[in-house]
Amino acid sequence: DVVLATSDRPEDDAVLEAMRDLDVRVHRGSVHDVLRRVADAVRPLEPDVVLRQTSDNPFVDPEVMSAQLVRLDEGPFDYVGIAGLPLGIGGEAVRAEALWIADREATEPADREHVLPFVYARPERFAIGSLTEPPAWRHPRYTVDTPADLAFARAVAARLPGRRPPARLATLEAIVADTNGLAELNATIIQRGHHEAELNQHRGPEES
Repeated sequence: DVVLATSDRPEDDAVLEAMRDLDVRVHRGSVHDVLRRVADAVRPLEPDVVLRQTSDNPFVDPEVMSAQLVRLDEGPFDYVGIAGLPLGIGGEAVRAEALWIADREATEPADREHVLPFVYARPERFAIGSLTEPPAWRHPRYTVDTPADLAFARAVAARLPGRRPPARLATLEAIVADTNGLAELNATIIQRGHHEAELNQHRGPEES
């Protein structure tokens, strides 16, 4: 089952309409309490495992995410994230019971906004795993958090063949290697932690 969890803001009405055309299940919820939004989106499906993917990752590799699900099951683990991978290539595989616990107990705004830090920040409580053999890679980020990331993503997308299955990491790496200056667009960006990002969001311009 696939479900898209978007916000209940009017500006996201267009997302709902687009998904109707694709016959994709949609759930709408809080802008900032994304943990509750995700939990409510998948709860009716009664899943054993949830694979979360975010819309700022346009180049996710389905083979990587499949490997994360296998690792979660074989571990066995409660959570397998993107450790050892470039940002934006994988997803977050979590057992539904761990997601329900996070939704019941998380109180920090950053934990509720970013969904799964409550789980992966507690290795003493949850079994946290990673891929035993992550794919080889050179470029560190395929996510879109900054204007530089967006310029990079557009340049990569322009070099992908037309309508086709999702690109694999090896294809993306080949594009970066073969295009002068492409890697430099966002290679030096330092990813902020989820608490730092949440705090910066609420600072005034004079504090940033």
